[in-house]
Amino acid sequence: MPFQKGQSGNPAGRPRGSRDKASIRLQQMLEQTAEAPLNKAVELAMAGNIAALRLCLEPLLPTQRDEPLLCGWEW
Repeated sequence: MPFQKGQSGNPAGRPRGSRDKASIRLQQMLEQTAEAPLNKAVELAMAGNIAALRLCLEPLLPTQRDEPLLCGWEW
């Protein structure tokens, strides 16, 4: 018999949003030591490293999907 629409095949399974121990530990380690790599990325970005600059700016600037792509020549 097929499952009903919207009903889980395993209602006693893992709850939504739960994470394994490795993911939780990695998150804790990142929270404790995140300042040094972040400062280094900002330092490299200020020195002109394009990859570091992109790493610092991409989370702040949303992707522009509404504006047309300008290619540098006229049609």
